[in-house]
Amino acid sequence: MKSKILILLLLLNITLVFSQREAAIWYFGQYAGLDFNSGIPVPLTGSLNTIEGCASISDVQGKLLFYTDGSTVWNANNTIMQNGTGLLGHTSSTQSAIIVPNPNIPSIYYIFTVDQPDEKNADDTTINDTDDGSIDGLNYSEVNMNLNGGLGGINPLKKNVHLITYNQNHSNEVAFKCSEKITAIQHADGNSFWVITNFTNRFYAFRVDYNGVNSTPVISSTPTDIQTGGYLRNAIGYLKSSPNGKKLAIAHYSSRKNNERTPKTNLLVWNTGKVLLYDFDNATGKVSNENLLIGGVNPYGIEFSSKSKKLYVTDNHFDSSSKLIGSSLYQFDLTANNIATSKVLIVKNDNSAGALQLAIDSKIYRAGYPYGGSSDHLSVINKPEEKGTACDFEYNKINIGGKKATLGLPPFIQSLFLFNFKYEFTCFGDYTHFYITTLEPIDSVLWDFGDGTTSTDFDTTHQYSAPGTYTVTLTKTIDGEASDPLSKDVIIREKPEILDSTYELSQCDSYDNNQNDGLATFNLNSAIDDLTLHKQDDYLVYFYLNETDAENDIYNQHPLPTTYTNTTPDQIVFAKIMYKDSDCYSLGKLKLTAVVSSLLETDDLVGCETNDNMGEFDLDKKTTDIKTSLSLPSTVEISYYETKTDAINETNPLNSDYISSEKTIYFKASNKGVCYGSGTFDLKINYFPLVPFDDTLNICENDFPVTINAPIPFNQKDNYTYYWSNGSSTYSITLPTQETVSVTITDKLYNCEKLVTFDVKKVSPPIVTNVDINIDDSIIIINTNLNNDNLYALDNPFSEFQSENVFTNVSPGTHTIYLKNKFNCGVTSKLIFVLGFPKFFTPNNDGINDVWEIKGLNFSDFTYSNINIFNRYGKHLVSIDPHLNWDGFYNGKRLDSDDYWFSIDVTDSNNITKTYKGHFSLLRK
Repeated sequence: MKSKILILLLLLNITLVFSQREAAIWYFGQYAGLDFNSGIPVPLTGSLNTIEGCASISDVQGKLLFYTDGSTVWNANNTIMQNGTGLLGHTSSTQSAIIVPNPNIPSIYYIFTVDQPDEKNADDTTINDTDDGSIDGLNYSEVNMNLNGGLGGINPLKKNVHLITYNQNHSNEVAFKCSEKITAIQHADGNSFWVITNFTNRFYAFRVDYNGVNSTPVISSTPTDIQTGGYLRNAIGYLKSSPNGKKLAIAHYSSRKNNERTPKTNLLVWNTGKVLLYDFDNATGKVSNENLLIGGVNPYGIEFSSKSKKLYVTDNHFDSSSKLIGSSLYQFDLTANNIATSKVLIVKNDNSAGALQLAIDSKIYRAGYPYGGSSDHLSVINKPEEKGTACDFEYNKINIGGKKATLGLPPFIQSLFLFNFKYEFTCFGDYTHFYITTLEPIDSVLWDFGDGTTSTDFDTTHQYSAPGTYTVTLTKTIDGEASDPLSKDVIIREKPEILDSTYELSQCDSYDNNQNDGLATFNLNSAIDDLTLHKQDDYLVYFYLNETDAENDIYNQHPLPTTYTNTTPDQIVFAKIMYKDSDCYSLGKLKLTAVVSSLLETDDLVGCETNDNMGEFDLDKKTTDIKTSLSLPSTVEISYYETKTDAINETNPLNSDYISSEKTIYFKASNKGVCYGSGTFDLKINYFPLVPFDDTLNICENDFPVTINAPIPFNQKDNYTYYWSNGSSTYSITLPTQETVSVTITDKLYNCEKLVTFDVKKVSPPIVTNVDINIDDSIIIINTNLNNDNLYALDNPFSEFQSENVFTNVSPGTHTIYLKNKFNCGVTSKLIFVLGFPKFFTPNNDGINDVWEIKGLNFSDFTYSNINIFNRYGKHLVSIDPHLNWDGFYNGKRLDSDDYWFSIDVTDSNNITKTYKGHFSLLRK
């Protein structure tokens, strides 16, 4: 086996050494792209059109796999990937996406996306303010490159998985959820990765390992708190980790507390941003030691040199009218005692402060374009490790084939650009393979394997004499200068200790149309605990048809499905059992035995209806019924499942108290671990035949005592027993007055219970408490003591009652109001008087309107005071007997045309007096 591995290792050597080529192809801007595989950037044409965020990934040979703008994913054919739309990034998010592989499964990748925070009142026209109406925060989606014929596809079960990067109890943080910043770096273990983002005063580091994405982040707090008040601007700017994994740099485009504006011009306040440098522990994910490099600026792009010794920053400039007038490029020396004071201005020009991105040629490329224009070139820093202007910055040097650069460039896992090495085959007895992952022109290398032996081969193997942990060190020499040694701890393990005999996995030969043929469907996972000697949590296990398939599938991409139907009776399959943090494995064997079994038949199970129209089923009772009816031994155990697949795999067994709708249930019987038989039955719900009823009963007071029935049809009442809360046990009860009463109804056949509660209320007829009469407009409004959706009629109790308590255009005189409630608890009435009077009179002796008088007076039912007349200033002029009228004279003198007022007191039969007032006009011609 070892010789086969060595041959395969040599065949793989050509590709494995070039792991940096995962960052060889870029797509960005308006359909632009670059291919770095030849050693110089060659223009490409892509399918994405993005203002800022983008990401791409290639395989270890530099062949494109896919790329994205954070919303859509395109495959290597530049067409939309299968299920590749609807990701929750944003084309105007600074770093809308970054791509990270699964460390142990080469076909699996994760696209992490960050949305653009929304801020409705932001109006900075130098940045695109497009908004899709939602704020989705940080999410990830899984890409499986085995889908769609190798072009890849998004796993629909792991698409837009949300990750929490905010305080869920803080409304503003919940509203914004994240910044536009994200980066990735390799974990100190050399295998897994950290995906890092920042929000307000916290860094969140999510680990990606062999299990996939760990949704619980390592959280680090910082002294600087970028508040949410002006967050569309505050969220902008790049976050980058140094290739050696020791530093984080972040560009906060602004740090406003709100949308600050100048008091005179009402323009947005600029120059509030800052660049901060932090220490990062790539073993723990913790961020510490904040260092302010520059403040009072508008920074955007950030990038480290490949040796992590220099940091570059782009910074926008605005004039007094908030117009973008150019930008600066700065360098910081990370080896200086005071990094902040090492700042050097590399160039100042009229381009916007676009992204900075390190490439596999160790050069740093810069995006950007003049305000109001565009650019079909990128700028480049040719020698990023050199100090100051010796870095050799070239403006608009790189032609991108007529396509347009915008602000963004694709970020990558920063450790791709680090001189590094990897290793594989770590079982004791194997020849462990060590190889370098860099494109640098290295003169020579020295390997120290940590056991006293060395090698000067670029690509080498080494066989250790004993298991253990060895510190392997690699030193490279370039142009006669030896680098600092690069060290990693390599664990050489004994092969996993597993079951040394063939494990027999038994399954009932039933649930199919050809029983007892020796074939069945098996859950291979159920054998893992025994195969691993009850240490399954320590291992990953993959199943194969034969030993050759298991050994040749180096990356475990083509195992058998764990739900597997054997093709021959007693078929042997192999289990590849490997450590979770190592490629060291052992092979186990299991025999798939389909046990001859019985097809068991049983009656349906009836359950009692619950309040939500589901049924409650007692599976313990069903077990007793099955054993009794089929005369099964007492040692037989019975388990129940919702689906045939669960029954076959013996997964998700049901609890004894089971709540469900009506469905088919699968069950299996086993006797001392051996399959005895299986079958199915249906769940049936015993529904109560309740007749429609009101749980609130409004009963007229004159109808008490009242009799109420349990809500069971009369012709079925004898099938149930009744127990009322007042102690009665009859179908009907009589209540002397209002009360809340309940009845427990029990089904005699199945002993199912239903509790029904009645709220019996006494309802009295309504009484008129007051009538508001508007004598000017002839409107009456009726007020009552009770409001039970009362109904009203005027003068005729046999007419149609109305629901409104207002009558209009009522004629002067005596009227009767009739009142009842919707429960028809009797009709009450009240006699009212509506006062009528002319709005004017013309005392000119023409026989028309010569006098003024009140009309409709009813002297038999009401008593009236004298009518008092006043002028417009309130002076009393005359008192008139209500039987008489007024001719417009005062003290024998004819009064002039004017407005006059009157008042009269009206007393009803209950000796209740109301005063009516009004005004009229006297007109002289």
